[in-house]
Amino acid sequence: MTGNTKVWRAPLAGLASVAMIATMGVAASTANAAPSYQYPDVKVTLDPNGGEFAPSVSGLQSDGTVKLTDARDNVTDGYYYADGVFEDLYSTYGFDGTNGSTSDANILWDGQGARRFSGWYTEKTGGQAVDPTAALTDGTTLYAHWSQGASSTDESEDAVHFDTDGKVTSTNPDGISNVVTVDNTGRNVYVFLADGDTLADWEVPSTDVTDYQVFDHWDGGTVATAKAGDTLKAVTVAGTKLTINRTASNDPSVQFDLYKDGVKATTAGSISFDVPRQSTLAGWQAITPSSKKLATGWSVDAGDGFKDYAVTDQLPDVNDVTVAPKGPGIQATVVRVHKWNKTDVNERYFIASGQTFTQSVGKALDDVKRANTTFLGWYDKAQPVTYNDVSGQVTVYNDDFFEGNLIRVYLLDKADPVQFSFDKAINQDNAGIDLYAGYDTEAPFTTITFDPNYSGADKISQKIYWGKKLADQVPSVTRSGYTLVGWYEVPNPADLTKQKLDTSVAADATTPAATTYYAVWSADSKYGVNGLLFNLARGYATGISDNKVEGKGYYASFTNSPSKPVALEANGRKDDNGVALYTNATKEHETSTFKFVVRNPGYVQTTWNAFVKSRDEVVVPALIKELKLAKDADIATVYEAVATKLSAEKADEINQQFAKVASDKASFPDVNYDDYGTHSDEITSLYKKGIVKGYADGTFGYGAKLARVDYIVWLYRAAGSPAVSSEASFSDVNATTVPNKDFRDAIAWAASEGITKGYADGTFAPYATLNRQDAMAFLYRAAGSPKFNESYADVKFSDVTPGDTANHSQAVLWAASNDIAKGYSGTVNYFGGYNTLVRQDAAAFLARTLDHGYID
Repeated sequence: MTGNTKVWRAPLAGLASVAMIATMGVAASTANAAPSYQYPDVKVTLDPNGGEFAPSVSGLQSDGTVKLTDARDNVTDGYYYADGVFEDLYSTYGFDGTNGSTSDANILWDGQGARRFSGWYTEKTGGQAVDPTAALTDGTTLYAHWSQGASSTDESEDAVHFDTDGKVTSTNPDGISNVVTVDNTGRNVYVFLADGDTLADWEVPSTDVTDYQVFDHWDGGTVATAKAGDTLKAVTVAGTKLTINRTASNDPSVQFDLYKDGVKATTAGSISFDVPRQSTLAGWQAITPSSKKLATGWSVDAGDGFKDYAVTDQLPDVNDVTVAPKGPGIQATVVRVHKWNKTDVNERYFIASGQTFTQSVGKALDDVKRANTTFLGWYDKAQPVTYNDVSGQVTVYNDDFFEGNLIRVYLLDKADPVQFSFDKAINQDNAGIDLYAGYDTEAPFTTITFDPNYSGADKISQKIYWGKKLADQVPSVTRSGYTLVGWYEVPNPADLTKQKLDTSVAADATTPAATTYYAVWSADSKYGVNGLLFNLARGYATGISDNKVEGKGYYASFTNSPSKPVALEANGRKDDNGVALYTNATKEHETSTFKFVVRNPGYVQTTWNAFVKSRDEVVVPALIKELKLAKDADIATVYEAVATKLSAEKADEINQQFAKVASDKASFPDVNYDDYGTHSDEITSLYKKGIVKGYADGTFGYGAKLARVDYIVWLYRAAGSPAVSSEASFSDVNATTVPNKDFRDAIAWAASEGITKGYADGTFAPYATLNRQDAMAFLYRAAGSPKFNESYADVKFSDVTPGDTANHSQAVLWAASNDIAKGYSGTVNYFGGYNTLVRQDAAAFLARTLDHGYID
């Protein structure tokens, strides 16, 4: 392993607009400590595959296999990822004894040593041996392979024999396991293979050159097809001995340091080595030690004196060649290459001022292969990165995007690091450039328990990864009838602003701050107990007024939120004609023996009848049975019992009985149909009547300010879109200013009906926003300007004075007295006539006017 290397609920107040925070009271049994992070481990299984491990071997399992773990430690200089490299894979777990002895072996064939260990493979039979330096992935199983008997006197029977003839380098890459063995002369190399196995690249001797020779091929067969018993002999051909001087060819006083592919040559004086004939000097740079000047060029001497030479040119085809840098040199910027961490410099390149990296070096840097990572690219540490957030423009640097081991972190989710360009000119920089190789890998993680915090829900164990946004990692949970408020460190927080997991940020050393988080829920207005209460109360009168209005007797009051129904007939209340009480909502109604029911907005009569039937014949009897009430319990009794005794989950179950007969809804994505405060029922009612159509993008325009022409168009459609004989006379209403003919017809109709009078200057201002008191004037006139005495208005507003015609006081007070419009509550009750009207409120005003039958 390398070093990188009981349920509590808020009491039902009867108002759906009151958000109820509901959690299941699960007590935290232990201190909710801060979590610690770890990198993912790499776990590997070693199967002896007919062999047997020594009892002393670490990780030995009862089934005879060995389990190895590349575990991560939290070290002082940062977190190190699991690279999956097991340095002792062969030297420990592949060691089958010294010089044929089995006394010190860690693994033997059948415990006897009758066969020889020939490597770790990914399959039981066949294939190539795994490289001792290979990066293994989590969950890998490796199988031992066994060659012919270890006691064989002729190793060539069990192995591929490489005869290097002393011309190529011979090494033992697997150490004391001796899958690859070099004899005492250093000339003969044996690679042990089981039947059906083939050679791996790492098992083949190096092909370095020596003494004017370079490797050409193996005689006697090919590496790819070689099997135990074959002999392959190295064949070399003549090469060139290359000598590189440190002294400038044109000025003996100038000395250079030599670098090959970014690595400094440590040999003092000139350096010599063999190369194939007509090679090039690509990859070599010469730099003055103190002034850091890059050689002006190169010279080559093939026995006839120094001549100018370009590093991309072929060397002369002779036995001996000498090359030397030329002085005095040109100013250069050093590029320090960091391949594994921010501290260590692995290579240094020198870029002449004004040149690109590619021009000075001859090529761009290659991608880097690193165990169990994905190479992202090359990054200049000091490169600034600018992005915008709520605080304005923010500048960070590439360095901020990488941990000390050059693993990418995602704490900055609004920007990405900028890659280095090898083809962009570099100006002189005396400080130099630190160039990072950036990598991505599975981030360090901590395991957090997420408790949905209600009866019947299972806890969720979730890995949370360092540097990644929490919103993308926390589990998605749902609860019928509830909205998730958030995840908290305690199950029943007294203050919802504290101890909450901030999912908008990335996980780091301080977030999450606990090992267990509990869901806190808010009851949705039309679900759970609250939703069932709404459906129980739907259509029932919830109050009564003793005030007579226009001689029509007493009025029942209704609400769009769940409130306990009242028994009207018990008071003997009837209208002036002795008929059961009418409501100010609609003349379409039904009566029962003890309650008064009216059809709700958003229902047609057939669906309303079905709804009432399901409530009276299915839901209420089910609740009476569930709550053990008297069989003749009235709706008010049932309502109260549900509010105080029924669980949310049971309420959801029973409430489903309403699902098949619920009013069809418009599907505007910007309208919350689960919140009464959005006027969703009224919007739906107008939508079904074809009065409201929304915007071209499919939205309703919730919260948008309403234009004067829009309300006129809605009123026009509500009136049936009657034909008009002429255009309106407003100076600003024509085919150019109002291209939509239906809109011009609506304005013409409204003007002809006296609904709108326009402004004193003869304009209508179709696209000006509409305020609340002008909207009341439009509605009042569209309703036929019914007779109404402002002095007897049921509702009083601090900012509305009866008789104030300029501000449409009669229209405002008429609308308020008929529950069409409501004001604002506070220390005083005011209407806010000059406030701009928003679309959802406008829809509510019009829907209520239509429900009262004022517009035919």
